[in-house]
Amino acid sequence: MTSASPRPTTASHGSADVGRGLALSAGAQAGAKVAHLALNVVSTLAIIHYLAPGVYGEYVLVLTTVMLVGLLADFGLNKLATREVAREADSEGEVLGTVLLARVLLALICVGLVQLVLLALGASAQGHAAAAIASLMYLGEAVLVVVVVFHVRLLQQYEALIRVGMEAFETGLVLILIARGASLATLFIAPALATGLGAVAALIVVRWRFGVRFSVAPHRVRYLLREALPIGPGLFIAVCYLKLDSLVLAAKRPSSDVGIYGSAVQPIEYAFLAAAVVVNVAFPLLSQAWSDDDHDRFVSIYRGGTEVLLGLMVLAPVLAVVVGPHAVTAIYGPAYAEAAQPLRLLAVALVLMTLNGWQALVLLSGGRQKITLGYNVAALGVAALVAFPLVAWLGMMGAASASLATAVFVLVCSTVAVSRLLDARLDLSRLARLAGAVAGMVATMAALTAVGAPWGVVAGLGLLTYPGWIMAFGVLRPSQLKRLSRTHTATPADPDIDLTVVDAPVPQVQAAR
Repeated sequence: MTSASPRPTTASHGSADVGRGLALSAGAQAGAKVAHLALNVVSTLAIIHYLAPGVYGEYVLVLTTVMLVGLLADFGLNKLATREVAREADSEGEVLGTVLLARVLLALICVGLVQLVLLALGASAQGHAAAAIASLMYLGEAVLVVVVVFHVRLLQQYEALIRVGMEAFETGLVLILIARGASLATLFIAPALATGLGAVAALIVVRWRFGVRFSVAPHRVRYLLREALPIGPGLFIAVCYLKLDSLVLAAKRPSSDVGIYGSAVQPIEYAFLAAAVVVNVAFPLLSQAWSDDDHDRFVSIYRGGTEVLLGLMVLAPVLAVVVGPHAVTAIYGPAYAEAAQPLRLLAVALVLMTLNGWQALVLLSGGRQKITLGYNVAALGVAALVAFPLVAWLGMMGAASASLATAVFVLVCSTVAVSRLLDARLDLSRLARLAGAVAGMVATMAALTAVGAPWGVVAGLGLLTYPGWIMAFGVLRPSQLKRLSRTHTATPADPDIDLTVVDAPVPQVQAAR
């Protein structure tokens, strides 16, 4: 047995249970991301104002290197574990125990690998010390694979609470360290310690609240490694081409440019992480639909997830274009005013990168992760081909342009792959309605700007009117909200219900006992 008590299957739960679980998980994740973003803004702004642009450039270099190498420590094993447990509930303890051991071993290897990469990049002694402390996060993240237990049960409020606690602790410690005049290396104590404490908390909850017992299953090692082999390198290569703009900029431009560009990248990365609100809830459902050979439900979840992600992420380029320069100067200060221009291009790239990440998971749910590895390798070549000349020519704007060009290439590849290999296509009429709603919001913000409204008012009122435009263009209707709130099951007579995933069966949905 892998847990202290049996877990109910989908057969024992009605659509109302699934709907409540989905709503609670999504709501908790959304609330956690808002809190995470707010706390991150506080700590990031504190660090930016504390460090000079040159030193902040070194901070960005260390952070980027640690994150890139950390992808090898992850190796895509978390998402693979989610897929496997969603497909086969009884495998939970064995899958998670085996993956946990693999991730700890990879973490230890990557701690040393970070130092080798920084040595090749010519980092200072201070940079090496900072990376040594920061890379301790790999061990905490290895243990955090246990949050898969929350994902497959649609009880992600547990993870949300733990993540918010981690972020609050990290932010508070960062502020204390800054007040005490901490060095660059010492600043990384905060995220490393916060990750470790969060991992311990998650392990305690999973073990004692849900009674999950972990075990290592040697017979699963070969299968998991074979399935993960395209995922790990594919994920690493994907982030390499996403980060290549910053790395090329670091190689060809002064550290001050790297710091300014890094300040433009920060809000993009925060927004990209917010996509997890949708992805973490939808991915187990998507995997289960494919495992059940329910193609209609699979396509419905794919379309619904894509539309929600687009509807949320499109806000970034709208805000960056309309109020970006004013916001950057007001938030970061005059020294970072140049970040406004690359921010606009990066915000557009964000929308495409989010869709690319989602479609990679769609392919994973259908067992087509090798295709993702293939086009990611090609994308790395495209990124290198355009990044070096564009950065040499245009500096920060060239780096942002290279990021956007690569994202377009990957979007074409991933969309074609999902369409041809999984026979899943988007509803273009619904996407057109969404585009109309966005255009309405842009018109509202343009009108407010024309009459001289302050940039904060323009941004705030634009966001407040967006739901109204969504309703006006029929992207979402009041009747649909009523159906969703009552968790009614959609029928063929209800073609406008775009997120029928609310009533889709999901394995292991249960209330915490």
